[in-house]
Amino acid sequence: MQLCLELTPLHLACANGHADVVRFLVQEKCLLNLCDNTGRSPLMKAVESQHEECVAILLEHHADPNLEGYRGNSALHLAAAAPNTSLTEMLVEHGARLEAKNWGGNTPLLLAISSNHKEMVNFLLQKGATVCAKNDFGRTALMLAASVGEMDVVDLLLSYGATITCKDVAGLHGCGLCSPVGTHWVSVLYVAVRAAELSECPC
Repeated sequence: MQLCLELTPLHLACANGHADVVRFLVQEKCLLNLCDNTGRSPLMKAVESQHEECVAILLEHHADPNLEGYRGNSALHLAAAAPNTSLTEMLVEHGARLEAKNWGGNTPLLLAISSNHKEMVNFLLQKGATVCAKNDFGRTALMLAASVGEMDVVDLLLSYGATITCKDVAGLHGCGLCSPVGTHWVSVLYVAVRAAELSECPC
């Protein structure tokens, strides 16, 4: 990652959605993949601010969608957390890696689940995101969905072949991640029942 100490004109244009300025700057061969002092490229700025036209221009001129920025996040991580499926589709079509991991080992799919963005989760799965990817704590998509009580997402992940038998670094599986209180306990029971239907529950 190449850093500069200040925001470049391209960073500012992308952050503020000035597509005409972005188009002019890229045609003048400005550096597309220079990161500012916060570790963000112009593409990341455009994605964070959800300026789709700016994103499209940068990608058409070969801005790197897999550049790692702040905390190892790529533009696709930022789009998944936003969430914005239109931006995500553009990035994937231009070669953004679905399995890219940030400093916590989270893929865009894992970030989308942690942020409770079901539509984004479904979109990433349809695009081929790996349902069994683990972060640095050994947590899978199913574990994260169970821990935040997202039963719809749990059901979706199971339909894509997620398994409950995986364990994290603490030795916990999907049925054992939540405290037995409130809606979280309901989600744990739901995971157990759904997995039992698939003969995968280790409880």
